[in-house]
Amino acid sequence: MPQWLKSKPQWLSRSPSPASIPQSSVLETTRNVCTLVSNLGSGALNVPGLQAAGLIGCQIIDIVQKMKDNQDACKDLVDHIGKLMSPIYSTLQGCNITDIDVGLREDIQRLQESMQAVQNILQHQADRRGLVRALNSARDAGKIAECKDIINRQLVAFGTYSLISVRMGMIRLQHTIEERKTALDYSAHQVLQSVPSQPVPSEHFFGRKDIVSTLANLFIGDERCRIAILGAGGLGKTSIALHLIHHDIVVTRFSDRQFFVGCDGVTTADGLAARILQILGVPGSASGNIIDVLHASLKEALPTLLLLDNLESTWDAPGDHSAVQDLLQKIASVKSVSLIITMRATDPPSDIQWSWSEPIPVLSPASAKEVFLAIHGQLPRGTNDYDEVLEVLLKELDYVPLAIHLLAQVSRGFQPTFMLKRWRERRTQMLRLPTPEPTLHRLQSVDVSISFSITSLDAAQNPGSIQLLGMLCLLPDGLLCWQERLEVIEKTFENAISDLLLLRKFALVYTAGDKLSVLSPIRHFVLHHYPPDIQHSQCIRDVIWEVVDTYATVEFGPELQGAIEAISPEMGNIGNLIDHAVIYDPGAIIVDIAIQISKHLCRTHPSLHILKKVSKLVPAMDTEMQAQYWLITGDIMHAKDEYGEATRTCMQARDLFLEIGDRAGAAQCSESLGDSLRMQSEYSEAAAVLKDAQAQFFELGDRSGAARCSQSLGQILHMQMKYSEATAVFINARAEALEIGDRLGAAQCSQSLGNSLSMQSEYSEAAAILTVTRAQYLDIGERLGAAQCSQSMGEILSVQSNYSEATEILTNARTEFLEIGERLGAAQCSKILGDNLRIQGEYSAAAAILTAARSQFLQINNRLGEAQCARSLGQILHAQRKYTEAENLLMHARDQFLDIGLEAQAAECSELLEECTDDSDDEESTETSS
Repeated sequence: MPQWLKSKPQWLSRSPSPASIPQSSVLETTRNVCTLVSNLGSGALNVPGLQAAGLIGCQIIDIVQKMKDNQDACKDLVDHIGKLMSPIYSTLQGCNITDIDVGLREDIQRLQESMQAVQNILQHQADRRGLVRALNSARDAGKIAECKDIINRQLVAFGTYSLISVRMGMIRLQHTIEERKTALDYSAHQVLQSVPSQPVPSEHFFGRKDIVSTLANLFIGDERCRIAILGAGGLGKTSIALHLIHHDIVVTRFSDRQFFVGCDGVTTADGLAARILQILGVPGSASGNIIDVLHASLKEALPTLLLLDNLESTWDAPGDHSAVQDLLQKIASVKSVSLIITMRATDPPSDIQWSWSEPIPVLSPASAKEVFLAIHGQLPRGTNDYDEVLEVLLKELDYVPLAIHLLAQVSRGFQPTFMLKRWRERRTQMLRLPTPEPTLHRLQSVDVSISFSITSLDAAQNPGSIQLLGMLCLLPDGLLCWQERLEVIEKTFENAISDLLLLRKFALVYTAGDKLSVLSPIRHFVLHHYPPDIQHSQCIRDVIWEVVDTYATVEFGPELQGAIEAISPEMGNIGNLIDHAVIYDPGAIIVDIAIQISKHLCRTHPSLHILKKVSKLVPAMDTEMQAQYWLITGDIMHAKDEYGEATRTCMQARDLFLEIGDRAGAAQCSESLGDSLRMQSEYSEAAAVLKDAQAQFFELGDRSGAARCSQSLGQILHMQMKYSEATAVFINARAEALEIGDRLGAAQCSQSLGNSLSMQSEYSEAAAILTVTRAQYLDIGERLGAAQCSQSMGEILSVQSNYSEATEILTNARTEFLEIGERLGAAQCSKILGDNLRIQGEYSAAAAILTAARSQFLQINNRLGEAQCARSLGQILHAQRKYTEAENLLMHARDQFLDIGLEAQAAECSELLEECTDDSDDEESTETSS
């Protein structure tokens, strides 16, 4: 052979060198592994990051095969990729999607990102021209080393094959080891654990006896029964089931062959079958399927009743669900076996025909109180306030049995007022028993109980469901018209309906009629641990704000009742959403919503509680919104008879409106200010303010506002006993209101006109006007005006000495005033009722009513009413010949009337004082002469 042939370059040979064989093998082996990993990610596990990482690995190998330089370093890099991918594939190939926890998903995502970084570096090198690549060969070697470092970091992150196996297998091992051991032990004729004792029903059992009786009656006769007791955790399903299997009818039917089988911690069909056999006392078999062994044993046994408690532990556990299904079907197929299950679910397993299957309701208020007192002990006697506070607390717990049991135990030694305060601060965190044990049982802590259901839901795998649950938890009144509104929510979150189905599956929500709700303990737990994000919070706020925008602006008229019916059921939701937004998303829209809904409340049930929720945001708002806030605040204070505060608030609002040049707003404030001064009997100042407001309304072309001021001025004349002048004003104001179509204003003028005619002894005409006006008020939904008309009609009957009919009308009017929060009207009715009793000589009863009414007038700073009550009480004392006490009250009443400017009524008190003095002197003379 010629020498030149022997020295032929290596690259001309077609046979691989010994060194090149393993390098080629490394590339192909790694490619195969990466392909398998990619297929695994896109197939059984459905983990996109895993699929992408495998595909990128194959692409890296393609790039390496095209590269001419640094071949050894490149293939060493591929070898490291193979060492990373091989254990990942070997470990994950036998797993289910439920085995991929959040941490592993995050690691897989980082793996994808690292592989992508390596691919980008290598692709950049491969894309360069040959000369540039040759000149940068040394630097490229450094880049390849950088890629190797990236892969090595991933090797460290994932660890060795055994560490990954431990990571993936630990939870599954913990779930299954006990039942697997039990099943194997049965096969070997050994029972390693003692037979669990059969529990007895609790003595504290209230409000559930009807349910137990209904279910027990199903066992009358020879038919087998299948009963599914469903619902959220903590509702007392187990307690109901235990009382059922110990009911006389059931005990007689099964002759003590009713067995309680706790499913807690049992996550496989074999484990559950083994536990049932263990409780039945059936010896194991060395061979055969344990489910078949159980099936055969039940078929040979006497009539048997199995209670599978907390079946969701097995039914919802990851793994072979069909095996659990098969087990239940085989149990149910045995004609001599009846089955009861308790389960955290809305619907039972569907392959069995159930005799009875319903979610359990919460306790009634009365039963909830019985449970609490039975465990806690009776409250101290004579503590009615404690009873009321306890009832509020139980209601806020939604009467959930477990919550009440724990509350009763942790409340011992504390007053209900303290526990209510603590509940509102700590919520479900306070509902746990003190114990030295590091972990609590689900019956020892509401949080632990709820967390079982949340764990079943798997918040990490179902983020949409937990977010939907968080949205619903913001609604203490529930989601009304839930199907229609869920369609609205679905426009923003397209999986809302499928997310709801998951929540229903685990009984985390419930429906009652047209309302979708979450029980109070679950609501507070979720809001603390899984609060909705800003997008979901905004979505549910938008749904409820639409109600406010649509109905809160409806004025008095035929549509008001519909607005009340739409808003009233949502008031809890509106308040809670405002509270949440103030903390997490404060802004002008929240203050505007509070103002709108408070205007509605001012027409129906005046209250400041919504405005107070946003008070800290008001200083940051623009001047116009601040002015609107203080104006409605003043109007509500006026409606609540807090006239002093209303006066100061209206002045503050007026100054703000004037600051921005809003004359209409300023005129409204002046009108409200004048009315508040009028109610404080500051007639001269009130008249001046109202005349100024009226002039402003005229200039602005606001005829309705001007007519309202005329009516208020007429009422001042009426209170000053200038009835003829007042009557003329009311007639003109009513005509103006009718001309501009202001039905409310016209009715108010008619009411004032009727009162004025009554004071002029025109009783028949006054009664006719008031009767018509009352009907008009009711027609436009103005309950306050209607009640005031009833009060005036009661006064007319009183003057006519028709006391029986007057008492009935006035009592009903007072009740109506109290229902709508109108303390002034209620106090005035009481004063008239007291005067009627005084006139009839029933002094003791009259004095009691008048004293209470006087106190009410003092509370709302109504000087006129207080002076009138003092005068009446002085008259009673005079009649009882208690002259000194009578003189003191009559002098006080006279001074008040003079201060208010009511000289005629002051003169009447002076006459009574003279009579009192004369009678006292006569009595002393008689005693002296005798």
